[in-house]
Amino acid sequence: MKILITGASGAIARLVAGALSPKYELTGVDPRPAPSETHFPGEFVIADYHSRKLDEVFRNHHFDAVMHLGRIRESQKYSPQYRFQMNVVGTQKLLDLCKIGGVKNLIILSTYHVYGAHKLNPLSLTESAPLRASQSFPELADAVELDHAAVNFMWREREIRTTILRPTNVIGKHVRNTICSLLRSGVCPRVFGFDPLMQFVDEKDLARALILALENPIPGVFNVGGEGVIALSHAIRRAEAVSVPIPPLVSASFVRLLSEMSGIPFPPYLVEYFKYPTVVNDDAFRKAFGYVPKVKTTTSLRNLGPISERPRLALSSQDESV
Repeated sequence: MKILITGASGAIARLVAGALSPKYELTGVDPRPAPSETHFPGEFVIADYHSRKLDEVFRNHHFDAVMHLGRIRESQKYSPQYRFQMNVVGTQKLLDLCKIGGVKNLIILSTYHVYGAHKLNPLSLTESAPLRASQSFPELADAVELDHAAVNFMWREREIRTTILRPTNVIGKHVRNTICSLLRSGVCPRVFGFDPLMQFVDEKDLARALILALENPIPGVFNVGGEGVIALSHAIRRAEAVSVPIPPLVSASFVRLLSEMSGIPFPPYLVEYFKYPTVVNDDAFRKAFGYVPKVKTTTSLRNLGPISERPRLALSSQDESV
């Protein structure tokens, strides 16, 4: 089986590719170069997802499956225009090429952030819950549009088995997203008066979930979580970080200051996720694919790295597409 993996420079894609390489022929695509410390186990192509170079990749290969793991996150240092081009225009182009190229299986990595953080959210969000994120946070509009495009494609092109995964906060020693970077820095903000329940999924469990979706192609939209929920304050302590309470009325100003001091991009919308619980129900994925998380959340938080080895407020974070 020939497989295309987008976002191939990202931490999750590298874990997935490493597990799949003994059995399958892999091609990786990413607008960034491959990390110097790792080697992609297959052909690696540097290309934007909306560029003509992607057409060339599909002409040169007949892919049986495509794993679209290359969503550009809001915390990365790219303009909204570039994110829209990559996440919306690029994804639509990739979907069109999958249809033209006769791809049989398509896995798309979305995010639980599309549900939005809202005080009226139910205690447990299922896959049928409305995607409210773009109503309150324009910076998440491209993530919501990517998800909508994937869902529409799934229903329209039934001959391609399309699986869309919406994972919770991804953590792990290879991941460089905002929450991991904050916890590694040793300083994590908490909005005064709020201590929401949060969900985390370890990088290894998410990689397993993606491989399950590839090897057991069941079309649908599925939430993916870790082994349980944990209060934000407990998560900070488990990661051996220090909780910094901030008043709700100045939280946006504070996180901007924190971002400038630490070099850790902290999108303003994340403040709402630090106030209101956004807990997803992943029973459908567990039942359909036999998925059981193997890494405890507390273990994953501890394994972010010894506090003595973590950079403090001089941290310069190069985020991964996860």
